[in-house]
Amino acid sequence: MLLACFVPAAMAQSDMPDTTLVAQAARSFNVPPQSLADGLTQFGQQSGLQVSVNAALLERRTTPGVSGVMTPMEALQRLLAGTGLAGSVSATGIVTLMPEQASGTGLPGNALNLPPVMVSAQLGQNLPPVFAGGQVARGASLGLLGDKDYMETPFSIASYTAKTVRDQQARSVAEVLTNNDASVRAAIGIGNRYDAMTIRGFRVDNGDIAINGLYGLVPDFRVNPAPAERIELLKGPAAFLNGMAPQGGVGGNVNIVTKRAEDDPLTRVAVDYFSNTTFGALADVSRRFGDNKEYGIRVNGTFTDGDTPIDRQWVRNGSLSLGFDYRGEKLRVSADVIYQNDYMSGSARGYTPIAGIQVPAAPNQRINLAQYYDYAHQQSTTTIVRAEYDISPNTVVYGAFGANFFNFDKREAPGATILSFAGAASSTSTYQTGQTSNLTGEAGLRTKFDTGPIRHEVAVSASLLSQRFWLGQTNNNAYLTNIYAPTLGVGLTQTAYTPFSLASTNLMSSIALADTLSALDGKVQLIVGARNQQVESSSYAPTGATTFRFIDSALTPSVALLVRPIKELTLYGSYIQGLSPSFAPPPGVANPGQVFPPFRTTQYEVGAKLDFGTFGATLAAFQINQPNGIVDPLTNMYGINGEQRNRGLELSVFGQLWNELRVLGGVALLDARLTQTAGGQYNGNVAVGAPAVQANLGLEWDMPFAPGLTGIARGLFTSNAYVSSDNTQQVPAWATLDLGLRYRTVLAKTPVVLRAT
Repeated sequence: MLLACFVPAAMAQSDMPDTTLVAQAARSFNVPPQSLADGLTQFGQQSGLQVSVNAALLERRTTPGVSGVMTPMEALQRLLAGTGLAGSVSATGIVTLMPEQASGTGLPGNALNLPPVMVSAQLGQNLPPVFAGGQVARGASLGLLGDKDYMETPFSIASYTAKTVRDQQARSVAEVLTNNDASVRAAIGIGNRYDAMTIRGFRVDNGDIAINGLYGLVPDFRVNPAPAERIELLKGPAAFLNGMAPQGGVGGNVNIVTKRAEDDPLTRVAVDYFSNTTFGALADVSRRFGDNKEYGIRVNGTFTDGDTPIDRQWVRNGSLSLGFDYRGEKLRVSADVIYQNDYMSGSARGYTPIAGIQVPAAPNQRINLAQYYDYAHQQSTTTIVRAEYDISPNTVVYGAFGANFFNFDKREAPGATILSFAGAASSTSTYQTGQTSNLTGEAGLRTKFDTGPIRHEVAVSASLLSQRFWLGQTNNNAYLTNIYAPTLGVGLTQTAYTPFSLASTNLMSSIALADTLSALDGKVQLIVGARNQQVESSSYAPTGATTFRFIDSALTPSVALLVRPIKELTLYGSYIQGLSPSFAPPPGVANPGQVFPPFRTTQYEVGAKLDFGTFGATLAAFQINQPNGIVDPLTNMYGINGEQRNRGLELSVFGQLWNELRVLGGVALLDARLTQTAGGQYNGNVAVGAPAVQANLGLEWDMPFAPGLTGIARGLFTSNAYVSSDNTQQVPAWATLDLGLRYRTVLAKTPVVLRAT
């Protein structure tokens, strides 16, 4: 359960285009009774109109809410009923609120004499507006190309809002994506300290998550979503748009957009409880200063402590983020400092069966194989600075710099090996301490110009990422246990020791150029471009000797076509690549030390997108071919000659089906095959960890007979998946169902939200 108290001043937010057509078109509204400030924020999101109002007029006022299909002006009249305020809409679609001129409205005597200073509330940054229902945004960042509306994007994207994070009480970025997108699965849960994801059937580690477009700035174990205003997902490889991901993930690109101070003061506090006895608290505070509110500051803090539902396991997690921004006429500057500290006692990892046995049934989820001395601890500190300057109305230059310092220490089993169908297993306890130092930056320019009937949007970018990793390790004795009845109290005997030392360095740089050519008022768009990626990687022995060194570059092109035959429909096709760093050949091969260029993954995608105002959908078909290294059994030569091919069909839906019902989910069908394996042994087999069917469906129903009360249901289904390349071992299908309630009310003129799941 989570209790949230909102103590804002006036809030009025524009989240949709400002046009008189929007003001005249009937649409679905669902604004529950609450403070007038919050009600106007939701009205702006659902109507597409910008609301301007003197902040003092909204103090201590509440709204009865509005529900039904009507024009925005009709909805506004109902929203303002009994408040003593009236609204009018300008020719540009901006709604202005003023006191009613009639007497007897209940307003203070001096209310009619307030100065006509209008406040237009925004998020403090130029983000794509929120889609109907408030769960997703209309667009996301495409890296080199900047922010794009989903209907103007020839790729499959999703962008989840901070409201979705709060309403789902999500504890990690991976949890947000798994909850809502059928193409994503992750080993999430309170009992797991590591959130590795699979997207479109390929593994994507936390190290491949970006913050504000920069890689290398998040902790490796778990990424707290509290600082996020948006969590953006671009499915498939995207080296052209974002550069090569540090750990080589090609299934998708995840970007976190940090929060900024809103125009109106915000003070939000919350407490929560999670079984068994895990308690937490959250605070989110923002203010803006200056004559034109050009300076903003936002602070987020979270803390969680207590026992988890897993046997002999407890957690203590904390985070603190500080965001600052300046909004000038031409110059925009922002800065973030994000600190995260997570500790888990009794940290658990997954299981791996040996070859030749039937995979046993899953044990009770409360069972923990960890020993009493096992734990995992991570600390991460991130700093980001970004600036943008408008050289002209059509040209902007930008630059950004980021740094992350990540430390961890842990003693845990890296994952038990299952030895029999009866659950017998072998495990060990390994102590590791590590440190990562990352420095990253980018600079670029975007400009627009015309050549005859063709509109050009040209983007140029350069990026740099430097990573240094230190590691120390102690290996201890192996022991026998059982996944159904763990062996506890095993003593430790050291078997191997590696001193703390520099283990690897990585330097990645790139330059990119893109041109978006559009004609017929944007109904036809062609994107062409390329990125030149350079990589320099080294590995070191504890003595300091270099064991592997790799220097190479790759040119990764992309082309995409988008057509909008009608306003509500987009058709698109795209070709794009992903790059993954090369690795040293394994021991014992005939060509040790040979250096290979970055792995080049290719994706072809076609799709269609719908926008009906309150309901949207994306249908995408794709094929991804990823090469990998294999050893030729005849020559014993290692080479990049293997390949996995993933073909899929995805459907995503979002928005409001009708007045009180919101939907978010989709279906992902995947055919992942091993097309080139060593000696052809497994050619044609299904790839490991790639279920054929994944489905998500989330529904929210605002109960008309109980104003402010919302029923929540979310179901996930994942079909069976193979865990061995020979396809003799598999795990069965699984499904989850989450049910919950959310209640919005006003207590002592303070908006309050109660959530239970």
